[in-house]
Amino acid sequence: MDKPDTNGLKIGPLWFIPGYSGMNVFTLLFACLTSISAIAYMGFIQPYLLTEVLHIPQAEQGALTGNLAAVQEIVVIMVMGVAGALSDRTGRKLIFVSGFLLLAAGYLIYPLANSVAQLYIFRCLFGVGAAVVPVMLSACIVDYIQEFSRARWLGVTSICNGLGVVIMATLLAKTPAMYLEYGADPIAAGRYAYWTATAVCLVAAAVLSFGLKPGGGGKTKAKVPLTQQLKAGLREGKRPRMALAFMSAFIGRGDLVVIGTFFSLWIVQLGIEVGMSTGDSLAKAGMLFGLIQLSAMGWAVFMGIISDKFDRVSSMALGLFIAAVGYTLMGTVADPFGSNIYLMCVILGIGEISVIISAGALLGQQAPQKIRGSVVGVFGLVGAIGILFASKVGGEIYDSISPTAPFVMMGILNAALMFYALWVRLRHGKYQPITASVQDSSQ
Repeated sequence: MDKPDTNGLKIGPLWFIPGYSGMNVFTLLFACLTSISAIAYMGFIQPYLLTEVLHIPQAEQGALTGNLAAVQEIVVIMVMGVAGALSDRTGRKLIFVSGFLLLAAGYLIYPLANSVAQLYIFRCLFGVGAAVVPVMLSACIVDYIQEFSRARWLGVTSICNGLGVVIMATLLAKTPAMYLEYGADPIAAGRYAYWTATAVCLVAAAVLSFGLKPGGGGKTKAKVPLTQQLKAGLREGKRPRMALAFMSAFIGRGDLVVIGTFFSLWIVQLGIEVGMSTGDSLAKAGMLFGLIQLSAMGWAVFMGIISDKFDRVSSMALGLFIAAVGYTLMGTVADPFGSNIYLMCVILGIGEISVIISAGALLGQQAPQKIRGSVVGVFGLVGAIGILFASKVGGEIYDSISPTAPFVMMGILNAALMFYALWVRLRHGKYQPITASVQDSSQ
């Protein structure tokens, strides 16, 4: 699209679809601030729960962490595609708010588990919310913006995502230590930390129920069965560029598991080994994790501009290259408390956000309007499979090989997809707008 539709709202350089108000836009930005961080916090704080509440031996925590995340993603895979298709019919707001309420319920009961079996059960409830919220966030982000400003908009929303994760890593990560200072015992401090996240999710649900625009999704004259919508989304994967977008979801979501789950576990375990308390080790992990996300935020706008100015497959290849370098370098770190860890965190953050933004820009460009929610749902489903893979395999190699092995694994996968992106770009040339027949493929 060469020119924007001037009937829509304009905020700075961003042009929005006609019908969306400033309140709708800023409510969605608040959702960006809270959605990813609300989900990431579960894996980030879990080392404290395993160590101080359930007293799981360190040698078993890697596999258990991976298995819990894998169980969550099995639930996500079962729910996520349906959530996207359902939102095309009922609207985004109801599904989005329900997802946050489920996250709140998961944080409420998870720290009350007194066995590993209960952890698995409670994680399944959390997994339903973790399936719904990212799909609704992605669908709303795609819905709101005109194609003219899409990549820049993705840069803005990625900054909000990153800022939310930074707040989680630098403030919420310190809550166990804070509650300990206030006189709570280790078990109570852990529970209070989880219940703080419950309160955050409830506030987010209230804000979204008030400020999001009702409806959303493609409008059709006849109701299309959910199974048909899902099949339509899957059929889009036959196109090489959409296939690349789907595969980037596999890589990108797997990246988030390694950074958000195994990174904190690695830092906490080594911190305990050198004499730090579990709470202080978690705070240190939060500081380093915050540096990763700050680096991502700083680079997000630049990656958005790159994705707008250049072919989006080329941008995808660039993002995958940076991510491959970042993960491989992190996999070589022997001492995460040394000074070289800071540079590794910066490169890793830049690579992480580059893949996220370029994948989102490519998805938005390729997804037909009438089945956009279905395509986003499939995108999320493939991402969930990526998380399942990274969780299970990453947990096993964390315990059996090295705590840095999951980083090396993701470096290899990012490099492999980079070569596929280069093949798509060279084989199929520059992007050509999809035809009307593709737009109507859901009918």
